[in-house]
Amino acid sequence: MELRDAISSRRSVKIFDHDMHIDDTALYEALKLSTDAPNHGMREPWRIIHVSKDRLGDLSRTVSRYAFRNEPEKQQSHYDAVTKLGGLLVLIVKRDPRQKENLENHLAFGAYAQNLMLLLHEAGIGTCWKTPPYIFMPKVRKVIGVEDDEDLVGFLYLTDMDTKIPPKKPRHTENFISEY
Repeated sequence: MELRDAISSRRSVKIFDHDMHIDDTALYEALKLSTDAPNHGMREPWRIIHVSKDRLGDLSRTVSRYAFRNEPEKQQSHYDAVTKLGGLLVLIVKRDPRQKENLENHLAFGAYAQNLMLLLHEAGIGTCWKTPPYIFMPKVRKVIGVEDDEDLVGFLYLTDMDTKIPPKKPRHTENFISEY
């Protein structure tokens, strides 16, 4: 697959209506290759927690207990959706108290994540980056294992590509560039 094609055809796969399975070998290869992302001072500020298919139910039950407290229907809905995935990645970036370095860390993580999603797309693994409000809840962060000097920037849902891929939405390619 040409890079242009990968960039143009990659989509977030948001249909979780069937039991999915992914190739963990391809996943781990993509996780490692993605580290070639540009990052300031070679700080490599990313950390990924892989939740394999067989552990998705445990994660959902643990997180839902805090994310949807006293809402058993939402807890069950979360469980039903998440356990159909092929796996999940917890996306974590190292926080830096210095403003410039913190910005650089987040930009580097974005480059890492783009590399990862493109490589997974090329390997036939669909992705959907989720940033639910509960990623900021201290109890959720704690049960997942996010350290005090880290930001939980979301979850990357791992899906198969057997589902209908959504069409490309128009992009704004005009009037966003100005000259100095």
